[in-house]
Amino acid sequence: MKNSATIISTLFHPLLMATWFVLLLLYTNPFSFAGMPNGIVIGVVFVNTFMFPAIALLLMRKLDFIDSLELPDKKQRIIPLVATIVFYVWAFLAIKKLNFPFMVGIFMLGSVVSLFLAFFINIFSKISLHMVGISGALTAIMLLVFISPADVSYYFLLLIVLTGAVATARLYLNAHTIKEVYAGFIVGMIGQIFGLILYHP
Repeated sequence: MKNSATIISTLFHPLLMATWFVLLLLYTNPFSFAGMPNGIVIGVVFVNTFMFPAIALLLMRKLDFIDSLELPDKKQRIIPLVATIVFYVWAFLAIKKLNFPFMVGIFMLGSVVSLFLAFFINIFSKISLHMVGISGALTAIMLLVFISPADVSYYFLLLIVLTGAVATARLYLNAHTIKEVYAGFIVGMIGQIFGLILYHP
């Protein structure tokens, strides 16, 4: 059971959620990318939202700024969160400049908002970043159900199951309390709602 919880936590790491979301859009709504090469689309998102933050995190571990890549101590999450916010803002600006579909822009802006909220909350209390990520994706796909030319309702149902699986995995691994899991879920949802309200193509 522990191995399964670890695999789920790894596959749906918060830094990977933007890549998973874009892959879903490429699969269900390929024409919305207006002929942009898939490699460029995936590369821009993956490099900026996963690779750069991951490299920064590894460097922080190497330089002993953090004790573990799991970041169990909320105080040690401050610098990694600041670095991640910078990379996600950069990703959002790159996506706008390259004229990605507006749903990608909304998702990325929502992710930035969620990161700022998580950073603020983390000053006072630990929060589940895994839940922030999966909840953001769930909310974005819920919005996509209403506007997508393709039927994505089955993916929305799948995300509901995956959200429960991630929450269960984080609790089973004793990485978070129920309060921290719920806080992460709410923050991820609020971020995407603000992304929808604030985004202007």
